[in-house]
Amino acid sequence: MLLEHPDVAGLESELTVFYYLGLLDKRYADEKYRLDNGHWRQGAPLLYTEEEFRESMRQMALDAYGRVLARKPEATHILDKHPGYAVQLPLINKLFPRCKVIHIIRDGREVVVSMMNTKRKVGFGAGEIKGATAEWFRNIREARANSKEFGPDRYMEVRYEELVAHTQAGLKDLFRFVGLDAPDPIAARIAAANDISVKQVSWGNKELNDLRDKPKAIWQTKLSLEERWVMDRMAGDLLKELGYWTPGWWALSSWDPLRIKLHFARKRILNTLGSAKHTWKTPMAKRLSGL
Repeated sequence: MLLEHPDVAGLESELTVFYYLGLLDKRYADEKYRLDNGHWRQGAPLLYTEEEFRESMRQMALDAYGRVLARKPEATHILDKHPGYAVQLPLINKLFPRCKVIHIIRDGREVVVSMMNTKRKVGFGAGEIKGATAEWFRNIREARANSKEFGPDRYMEVRYEELVAHTQAGLKDLFRFVGLDAPDPIAARIAAANDISVKQVSWGNKELNDLRDKPKAIWQTKLSLEERWVMDRMAGDLLKELGYWTPGWWALSSWDPLRIKLHFARKRILNTLGSAKHTWKTPMAKRLSGL
C-alpha cells in the first residue's frame, strides 16, 4: 500500500538487500574478532577498517536503491521491506542513520499459520510449530529491543489488526510518520484497492479468506491442540506482552487440558518403548539374548 503513493519507489517483491549485507557484516565482525585476538590473520579486516568496510556496504545498498529509484525517478522516498529485517536493524541504522522503520506486528498465532502455509506452498521457512514460533519470537524481541537506537521519531509499531480494521486512517498515520502528504482521496483510493476482497498479495492462503473477518478463527481452525500448547509454552509471555494472550487460550474446550496430558503421556510411553526396542536390537543385546 505504501508503494502506491506517488512519491514512494520500491519493488513489489522483497529486495532483501540487508540479507546480503547482514552476511557480509557478520563475516567481517567474525574475522576482525579473530584477528584482534591473534587467532589468525586473514580476511577483509586486513584491507579495510571497520568504517571503510561499512562504507563499501553502504555503497552497495545505494547502488541497489539507485536502480529502484530509476524505475520511478520522481519519487522522494525508497521503501525496502522484509520480515528478516527485524534482526538487521542495528546494521540498517549504521548505514542509513536517517531512515525510518515501520514494524508491523500481528498476532503470532496467525503468523505461524501463515509461515507454515508458506513452507507447504513454496518450500521456504519454518514448516512446523516450534521453528515458526521461534522465528516469530526472535524477530519481535530483536526488533523491539533495537528500536531504542531509533527513537519514536524513526521507529513506529503498527498492529496488523488495527490496520485491517481502519485501513484509511492507518495509512494516513504511516504516510505522516515518514513525512509524506496523503490527502483523504489518496488514502481512500489505496485502502479500497488493497482490500483483501479485491487484492491478495504475497503467498496469502485464499482458503483462509472466509475466516479473516472472525476474530481468532484462523489460529483456532488451523492450529492443532498440540501446536497451540507448544506455542503457549514457547511464546506465551510475548503473546501476553503484546496483548494477544488470555489464560488458557490454547484450550478450546474443557476437555483439552486432559487431552493434552493424555497426548504427551502417550508420546512418552511410545518413546520409551521405541528406545527399549532399539536397545534390544543392538548387537550386544542380540548376543545377550542367546545366553
